[in-house]
Amino acid sequence: MLIEDDRLLDARAFLRIERLRHDAHFSELLALEVELLDEAGLTAEAEALLNRELARTPNDEQLLYLRAMRAWEVGNLDAMERDLGRIIEANPDNAAALNALGYTLADLNIEERLEEARELIERAHELEPGSAAIMDSLGWVYYRLGDPERALPWLERAYAAMPDQEIAAHLAEVLWVLERHEQARLLIEEALRRFDDHPLIDALLERIPELSPDRPRSSAPDETTP
Repeated sequence: MLIEDDRLLDARAFLRIERLRHDAHFSELLALEVELLDEAGLTAEAEALLNRELARTPNDEQLLYLRAMRAWEVGNLDAMERDLGRIIEANPDNAAALNALGYTLADLNIEERLEEARELIERAHELEPGSAAIMDSLGWVYYRLGDPERALPWLERAYAAMPDQEIAAHLAEVLWVLERHEQARLLIEEALRRFDDHPLIDALLERIPELSPDRPRSSAPDETTP
């Protein structure tokens, strides 16, 4: 409300006071201020705030993860890996960091690091076996390793638990590679209806235009159809 009233300085002062009053929620409140600065277009100030606090508390896992995700958003893989690596070194049981690093390596399809990605994601899954995001990562890394049959059930479970457009894109691509073309097209058609924003679906359709529901379909059944 203060920011909407053009009182950014007052808003930041309020958050600083709240951090002093609620030390147990320091990281969450700092992350909120970083987010508000970003929304106000003050990215440099957001970065300076985050870096300043991490210089003071260098092992704060939540702030390291936040900085890693910000680095990923601008394509700085080295900075992302550095911060996630610090988290994992200090806390080998941080499933979010393990999954984030493993998924990024798999998604970038860095061939010489795919086995490393698999190990990271499998460790994350052992820690949080019910996580749909980690199931998606497992399916995706198995697909990148050339095993779409092994990938498929993980992606199906992930999409059933958390039907978002990213998992839909992964599942549709694996179905397509497995020559289950009609299922893949139906999934894409459903995703385009369900999600208002679907950049990953759009990117998949650019790579595999035959997946588009608008494309003429062959009368021949998929090879997997009985």
